[in-house]
Amino acid sequence: MKLAILCPMAALALAAQAPLKVAAVSPASAPTSMRQMMADEEKRLDTKISQVGGADPVYILGLTRGLYLAGYGAVFTEELDLIQSPRPNPFHQQMTDKEIATIHQRKLANLTALRKSLRDMWADAAASLTAMPDNEQVVVAVRLLYQSWENTSGLPSQVVVKGPRKASPAAIQMDEQ
Repeated sequence: MKLAILCPMAALALAAQAPLKVAAVSPASAPTSMRQMMADEEKRLDTKISQVGGADPVYILGLTRGLYLAGYGAVFTEELDLIQSPRPNPFHQQMTDKEIATIHQRKLANLTALRKSLRDMWADAAASLTAMPDNEQVVVAVRLLYQSWENTSGLPSQVVVKGPRKASPAAIQMDEQ
C-alpha cells in the first residue's frame, strides 16, 4: 500500500523539477578524424615498439596512450622494460652478480635500438597526424621500469623525443632522464 502511494508522489516530484538542459557543444574542426588519427597512431606505435630488440625484444608493460592537446600537440606515452627481466621466485630467490651483469649488458644493447626506433616512431607519427597544425609538437615518451636489484648505471628512467610536427627528423630533441 505504501509503495502505491510513494510511486505517484515520486513521479510528481520528478515532474516538478526543472528540465535538464543539455548544452550543444560544437566540435572543433574534425575532432572525430583527429581522435581516429590518434587511435591509429597508438596502434602503429605499439607495433613498432614490439619490434625493438629483435631476438631479445623489449617487454611492453602497457599499450601506447595518446593524447591530443589543442594548441600544444600530440603526446604518446609507453611503459616498458628494456628486456623481459627475470623476477625472483621461490626457486631462484636472488640474482647472482653474473646474472645482473648479463641483464645490464642486454638492456644497454636494447637501449641503443630503442633510441633509434624512437626517432623513427616520432617521424612516422609526425607524418601521419595530418589534421594537426604544423607548428604543434609531437612527443613520444617512454618510461623505463627496473627491478630493485638491477644495476641501472647508464640506463635512463625515461626517454622523450619531441619536436614540431614539420621539423626534420635531424632537428628533433631527444631527452633522457
